[in-house]
Amino acid sequence: MKNKCFLLLLSFSLSFHSAIAQEPQTIEKPSKQDEKKPSGEQVISKAVSRLIELQHKDGAWPYEGVYRVNRKIPVGYRIGGTAIVCSALLSADKDQVHSAISKGTDLILKELEDPLMKPSRTQRYDVRIWGHIYALDFFCRMKKTRGFSDLNKKTELWIKKLADAVVFQEIDGGGWNYANKRRHCCFVTSPAVQSLLLAKQLGMAVPDEVLKRSMEILKNSRKDDTIFPYSGTNSRRDTQAGSIARGPVSEATLHLLGDGDESSLQDSIDLFHQNWDELEKRRKKTGTHLPPHGIAPYYFYYGHRYVAQAIRMLPQDLQDVEFEKFKRVLMKTMDPDNTWNDRVFDQSKAYGTAMSLLALSRDKVILPKVDSATE
Repeated sequence: MKNKCFLLLLSFSLSFHSAIAQEPQTIEKPSKQDEKKPSGEQVISKAVSRLIELQHKDGAWPYEGVYRVNRKIPVGYRIGGTAIVCSALLSADKDQVHSAISKGTDLILKELEDPLMKPSRTQRYDVRIWGHIYALDFFCRMKKTRGFSDLNKKTELWIKKLADAVVFQEIDGGGWNYANKRRHCCFVTSPAVQSLLLAKQLGMAVPDEVLKRSMEILKNSRKDDTIFPYSGTNSRRDTQAGSIARGPVSEATLHLLGDGDESSLQDSIDLFHQNWDELEKRRKKTGTHLPPHGIAPYYFYYGHRYVAQAIRMLPQDLQDVEFEKFKRVLMKTMDPDNTWNDRVFDQSKAYGTAMSLLALSRDKVILPKVDSATE
């Protein structure tokens, strides 16, 4: 009887340990949910298709916010939104996107002639600078991309005109703002600088002193090594969480100006992840700069686009790890129709999707070169 019990226990023990030994193989098998997740290329392909579907008959992809001019979306937002989508599509298959980009280009060129797009230094809330910045950014990127020579002929003269327009609208002391001409906004200054760097690479005469002032104003805006104020260089009302969408673009722009710091870049990326939940709370919500962090919904995909850019400036061995971490976060907010939208306005899904596509496209997106003139 004892022998029989011993044999039964031995048999049970062997079966138990055999089952445990096989468990890792079972755990490692991908779940059905994981198998259904689209690949990065599939996500990008669907995003491109959706953007083409979202284009208006007149060629526009207007950005829509709460601000109106004569009860209409301001021309600066129509141009800026369209230019951002066109820039995002430059990385796709040329045969698929050429017609859409051509229509967008014609829309931008037409609306740049609008009297409300004349460069202005008037002291008022005015979003035309967004149109100037991102039209310049797009035209420069298209000029450096193969397959668009026919469109480059149309836009060539405008590259200089737009670079001059951005320089003209610089605020006294350095930087740019859309809300007033008294204090710069780092999230306007940074893309303005990047568009000018792209223009300079194409041979445009961008004054070195403008870039130097931009570098100094961005450096002076960084407080406690982590906070970039919404406006000016005073951070008394600004929080770390409220700054996470401005930090990466500001650090990346300083890097492009020749004053880069890999540690600061990494810190801005880490802070973005650490405080991401606070940013997410404001996505698709009404209102703009609400307490406690003053985060407006329009920061959301703007922030994601430039976090991806900052990641590209890290040492090569860190880029893949950081990008995979970033991509998982971005994919959390993709809507079921394969678009991204951070506003309550339906038309702004083109903007959110384009910013996300620019982020996902990684090294297919042209990066302004580090400029040595500011050293």
